[in-house]
Amino acid sequence: MGNPGRKWAPSNVDMFLRRWGSLGILTLCFAFYLIGLPPTFVHNDEAHGAIVLIYNLPDTLRAVARDSHPPLYYILLWGWLRLAPHPFALKFVSPFFALLALALIHRVVRAVAGPRAAMLAMILLGLNPLFFGLATLGRMYPMAIAWSALGTWQALRGRDRGWLISAWGLTLTHFYGLLFLPAQRLLVPGRRSWLREGFLLALAALPIALWSIEALGPSLAHTVRTLTRIPVHPTPPEVLANLMGALGIGIGADGALGWIGAAVAGLGIAAAASPRTLRLGLTMTIPVGIGLALALRFPFYAARYFSPLLPFYVWMLASGWDHRRQRILVPFFLGLGVYGIGRTWAIYANAPIYVEAQRELYATLHTLAHPADRFIFHGYWNQAEMALFYPDTRDRLMAMEELDAPAARLQERAWLIGVTFFQELYQPVAKALARQGPFDRHAWYPMAEIFRFVPWSNPAPWQPRMTRFEEGIALETVALLDPRAEPGGSVRVGLRWRAARPIDRRFVVFAHLWDEAGRYRAGTDREPEPPTETWEAGSTITQTIAIAVPPFLPAGRYRLMVGLYEPVGSGWQRLRTETGADAVLIGFVEIQPRRSGANREGRKLPNGIALLESGAWRAEIDGTPRWRVHIVWRAERPMGDDAHRLLLRSPNRAIMPLTPPEGLFPGARSAGEVVAEIWEYREPLPPGRYEVLWEGGGSFPILSFRVPPGGYRWNYDWIFLNRLPW
Repeated sequence: MGNPGRKWAPSNVDMFLRRWGSLGILTLCFAFYLIGLPPTFVHNDEAHGAIVLIYNLPDTLRAVARDSHPPLYYILLWGWLRLAPHPFALKFVSPFFALLALALIHRVVRAVAGPRAAMLAMILLGLNPLFFGLATLGRMYPMAIAWSALGTWQALRGRDRGWLISAWGLTLTHFYGLLFLPAQRLLVPGRRSWLREGFLLALAALPIALWSIEALGPSLAHTVRTLTRIPVHPTPPEVLANLMGALGIGIGADGALGWIGAAVAGLGIAAAASPRTLRLGLTMTIPVGIGLALALRFPFYAARYFSPLLPFYVWMLASGWDHRRQRILVPFFLGLGVYGIGRTWAIYANAPIYVEAQRELYATLHTLAHPADRFIFHGYWNQAEMALFYPDTRDRLMAMEELDAPAARLQERAWLIGVTFFQELYQPVAKALARQGPFDRHAWYPMAEIFRFVPWSNPAPWQPRMTRFEEGIALETVALLDPRAEPGGSVRVGLRWRAARPIDRRFVVFAHLWDEAGRYRAGTDREPEPPTETWEAGSTITQTIAIAVPPFLPAGRYRLMVGLYEPVGSGWQRLRTETGADAVLIGFVEIQPRRSGANREGRKLPNGIALLESGAWRAEIDGTPRWRVHIVWRAERPMGDDAHRLLLRSPNRAIMPLTPPEGLFPGARSAGEVVAEIWEYREPLPPGRYEVLWEGGGSFPILSFRVPPGGYRWNYDWIFLNRLPW
């Protein structure tokens, strides 16, 4: 490890290096990292860290707690972005702390091994591909590395107060900083009392313990359950190999190169092993060993979790290699590091579109929701992303944990958005809400299941209505809670059925809105609960139904029609009434004019429409990638026929048709009518820029999108699963 008290006789070279070398390396590395900053978010975690900063400080801290992180990095970033409110400022923090970490490692190694080793440690750290990957990522890891280097420096100097401050900074920056505190205490010179060391370690862990009890206590069980469901569970040897591979060649390597990087990092550590680096080697073993033990129970596999190890790693290499090994290993390590940096840079340049699969979910929620609807998110990240894309919804967003109890009455219409991978966590809430009122929407997305809950009011305005259907089913009483409704709202309907005899088949009840021309415009089809095949003679069944009013349904008077049909084996044949009708009119609903959105200017096309919104996103359904095109448009004048098509023009100018939305309703459009549609292309698309054309009364380009280069897969953590284009 070297002797901190050793006196060096500086040569002219040493004097030059001491005065100018470190400053030159810092300047070059800082410029290198600024150039390497990706212009956009390259990973979901990076964007999630940015999303929480949109709130005021107390709400930001609550959001950070729900995302299971300590607060220090976010407090600093929150204040910094208020001073410099620019996207580049968010990313600037990582290179800044990387620069600080380089300066601190120079100070540490110079004290124990001299200026030449200190310069070598700076170079090895500055051009380490893992360090570069973290220094150009908008996350807290460079800050944790800097705290780790500062704590090591304070431990070497025997300054307990200074070490405590650095320990608090490290643990309040990242939970896994706790692993490195015992390692740092091993570096304190002289003999120390075990009682004193234990007291200092307990005092160092106190702030993060208080934060965890206060902030994470209510959601700790949920966090543990979520962590245990992560599907990647490598063994401890694989975790160690992943860490070594990232140290050697970075986070941009595929399987074979990952093993090469792991072998090179292991070779470097072995070449530095000697009696004088024994204690330093032990300090590296402690946090890694604890991490490997955690991997037996939790998916503790990401190399970035071990990032505070980097100062120890380069210190051991720089101080442990003798001059003969330096001549061989330094060029080799730096060459491999530059190559790994190049691969990481390529990954950042070609990263997949951020939250591409979820973007459609947020756009659909924003389009379909009524302005008064609440949004209840099971996944905090979904809540934060919704707030980022649609700031006007922030006041209506809430976490599922904020519900006092699933059985409590919810008095307002609300969307429940669950993460499909964790159905057992949100399904009980959905079932509890279903006992309070009906859902008028239920849909699946690639990573989410959504419901819209509609509260049922009691007492309801029940009215007698005796209508007899086939199979001995009678509709005795009805309730229409919403004779007036707004676009995007709901129409609540109550139905009381009586069975004249036992029923041995299942029937579905439909409640539909028909316009004046007798055309279907909206509706809900639901099986009664319990199903009709369990009904007994004389039994009375009360059913509540909610119809989701389309957000762009034209204002007017609509008929509310009710009936039943057998869904299987009958060709969806409806039951007839005693008069021969296959649907019964139970009332009228007045749809009010849309209050907002329809009067937006939009982009006017020559064929008499105004394009209000458009976007294209990639989704994966049943393992097949698809591209979805969203458009919202308004008829500027009456249209006798809106039988339009959307076409896709590829980079080689080939024209391909898009599949229209299910239930596309062409026909006459009145002036001012607004339509929302989702079109789809169901085949993989090669890389390049594509253009979407509107064909109807002419052919007009309406939007374009880019398909990023294929041939790679990168998940940021698990190095042996990665694939790159070359």
